[in-house]
Amino acid sequence: MKEQRGVLFSRGTRSYKLYVILSAAAFIMHTGYADTTQPRILTLTYTCHITNIPSGVKQVNCWIPVPSSDERQTVALLSGSGSGKITTERKYGNQVYYSQVMMNKANVKDSLTITLRYKIKLKEKSVPEARTLTGLPKADIGGKMKVYLASNRLIPLDGPVETIHQQLQLEKEPIKAARQIYDYLIDNMIYNYKAPGAGIGDVLWACNSKTGDCSDYHSVFIALCRSEGIPADHVFGLPLSATPGKGKVKDWHCWARFYVQGPGWITIDASEADKHPELRDYLFGTLSNRYLTISHGRDVVLEPAQQGPALNIFADPYVEIDGKPFTKVKWEGTFETVSQD
Repeated sequence: MKEQRGVLFSRGTRSYKLYVILSAAAFIMHTGYADTTQPRILTLTYTCHITNIPSGVKQVNCWIPVPSSDERQTVALLSGSGSGKITTERKYGNQVYYSQVMMNKANVKDSLTITLRYKIKLKEKSVPEARTLTGLPKADIGGKMKVYLASNRLIPLDGPVETIHQQLQLEKEPIKAARQIYDYLIDNMIYNYKAPGAGIGDVLWACNSKTGDCSDYHSVFIALCRSEGIPADHVFGLPLSATPGKGKVKDWHCWARFYVQGPGWITIDASEADKHPELRDYLFGTLSNRYLTISHGRDVVLEPAQQGPALNIFADPYVEIDGKPFTKVKWEGTFETVSQD
């Protein structure tokens, strides 16, 4: 994935980073965080293009992540093209728009387009306990929450993660421990989404290279939280700029969240804070109304289940042609602000 370009520094000059320091208020206004406390109502059109389908194909299956309503966002699907249906995968509860096309019956040649239209209300969620580093206990976890303490294929809890975990000597209270991990990532990693190997959330690669994009920063955060017995999760969403009127989105962004007794899930965005140091405190415990959450979790088995392996990340449409993964898939989104309460 691509993200907004940040300033890149060589590892050897990390200690000599120079930032043009603006006042927090001026910087927040410039970057579109000026009034994130106000709810926003938008329409979103999400279009998936499946192109260059080989001749002779019998069946095309497509799964698209569908945003769900929660305490921060209200989502209504207005329309969906084709004969698709909404399903829910079992591991994390992600919603999915599933479409199956039998090519011998469809009036198409070498391409398919699926369009989804939504009406969305977004608001900021901020957890005061994160700002004050309140000393709360770890949550008593059981049942479905255990998945947020286990390793994933690219989020192991041993090797370099175990070494870093021992070096950090984390606080026993989970919010304070999470802040230590957050600060460690910002102080020791270098944001570079173009680095070979970046963008898939491979913890071993990220620990060794100390660079990457949002998926890499937050995979390490999740691994270190889980090593400390703090449930943590990987969340994916669409950046919808706060500029009034119409806008476009072509790439997803991701962040992490950890679970604490009392306030529940607390969001952090270490990669964005590394690019924008004036937002460092704000992005520990706050998720603004600029982002639409579309999915979460790693190693996802869809519904109905795909024939290929579990998905490392389910933030883009996933397509199989005659039971085999197909990569010639693109998506784009356009959105328009309806009102700002």
